[in-house]
Amino acid sequence: DAEFVFKGRQTLKKGTYTLKGWVYIADGAELTIEPGTVIKGDKTTKAALITERGGRLIAKGTAEEPIVFTSAQPKGMRRPGDWGGVILCGKAENNQQEMQIEGGPRTRHGGSDNADNSGILSYVRIEFAGYPFATDKEINGLTLGSIGSGTQVDHIQVSYSNDDSFEWFGGTVSAKYLVAYKGWDDD
Repeated sequence: DAEFVFKGRQTLKKGTYTLKGWVYIADGAELTIEPGTVIKGDKTTKAALITERGGRLIAKGTAEEPIVFTSAQPKGMRRPGDWGGVILCGKAENNQQEMQIEGGPRTRHGGSDNADNSGILSYVRIEFAGYPFATDKEINGLTLGSIGSGTQVDHIQVSYSNDDSFEWFGGTVSAKYLVAYKGWDDD
């Protein structure tokens, strides 16, 4: 399994990119994705984008130019579970203190900072994700582990996930305008 730990600050300019393996946005790092960008998750490596506690993902699309996370498979060949998904981990409270995020990644979440900021997900579409590594160890379309109220999560559509469309583990984020469409487990 390929892993890459991203440190520092970087902006992905509007374009089309392929995500391979598990890419971690480390504590103190910030990845910004410009509106209109398409990120295609690699099927062979079950690609996933994982924001660790203290890292920030800034994916602020617009209604006219959403950010799309999709399968790298050709159109017409895309299926639920083609790639892993998007995971945000924060430092807010949950009912079990600090815990490992579901799905296999090394990342932990939880703490006592309920105002924690893991970034922005706005006008984002996630499709054909969700990979079950083992029973009760799945990467969902969008997994939110102890995300704090400083994080912006709105206008998100998760479609055709092989597991849950959205799954929360604690946290204090106020998400709004969420659409779950045809997930294979819980929407």
